[in-house]
Amino acid sequence: MNMIYFAIFLLAFVGTVIFTPASIVLARRFDVLDYPRSRKVHRQPLPRWWGIGIFLGFFAALTAVTLFPHFKSLLAYRSGELFKQLSGIIFGGTLVFVLGLIDDKKSLQAVTKLLTQIIAAYIAMDYGVRISGLALPFGPGYYELPKLLGQALTVFWIIGFMNTVNLADGLDGLASGIVAIAAGTFFIVALLQGQTKIILLSKQLTMAAILAAGLTGACLGFLLYNFHPAKVFMGDSGALFLGFMLASISTIGTLKSTAVMSIVIPIVVVALPILDVALSMFRRMRQGNGLMQADKDHIHHRLLRFGWSHREVVLLMYVITLLLSIGSILLTVFKGRV
Repeated sequence: MNMIYFAIFLLAFVGTVIFTPASIVLARRFDVLDYPRSRKVHRQPLPRWWGIGIFLGFFAALTAVTLFPHFKSLLAYRSGELFKQLSGIIFGGTLVFVLGLIDDKKSLQAVTKLLTQIIAAYIAMDYGVRISGLALPFGPGYYELPKLLGQALTVFWIIGFMNTVNLADGLDGLASGIVAIAAGTFFIVALLQGQTKIILLSKQLTMAAILAAGLTGACLGFLLYNFHPAKVFMGDSGALFLGFMLASISTIGTLKSTAVMSIVIPIVVVALPILDVALSMFRRMRQGNGLMQADKDHIHHRLLRFGWSHREVVLLMYVITLLLSIGSILLTVFKGRV
């Protein structure tokens, strides 16, 4: 099984490195460029369709590992229950990817984007990617959620991750680096939690680990082009896809665990961009602006105004996210059943 993890990581990395130049060519051909504006920190028009590179790189790797016997048996478990979940992730991920491609080109209205995100989240949920219960830090046992509440929580969870990653995409390499660290953490946590006697949970965690390894490889492959000074931006196609995948991986992985810390771990890993989003919403409401109205007061923008260099800000964000990730791993090891 370890060979599958390494294979999808390496194939996703190489695939993204290969496909990203093609996305640059397509972005320039169709004039999908990020032009310098008042809230931008770059000075040259840069391609935005990186999502093509990571989407193709990730799914090419996923297609390749389906040839592994262990992966075939995983998908065939219990009449294809995990295959159905994977199908929901593929369909939903493809929908938000296409949404991002169109938005990068035409700048869709916020309502249109939100409705499409809800549909994508509902597709994944309908295929079995859902939060059916939680282990709370008070009271005994694992609480099964009412069906409607579980559905609403699942949709909110997936949409929240998508928009958190999208709003974090403000500096060269920032979002892709944070997602790489988060996906790598989800991979480790899934392996640690996978030592369970509950067969279905064990196999779901294995699936989550495989997807997380591939997502980590794809993000690292993209960083070769996106780290400051960037040659290409991910655009909404990449950011929404990454957020959707992180949410789906945590839903079929960490959140399926009966450990009390299962709900805490994925939130802690992406706590920095979540905090930034929360502060942005509070700031915009206080100022009477629209919640989706862009501004230049995110944490990374403020650090730049304080005199930090572009790379220093990004590396600081990496370090904070990495420390939070290490904390999540330690929670998994020492307090998995508080």
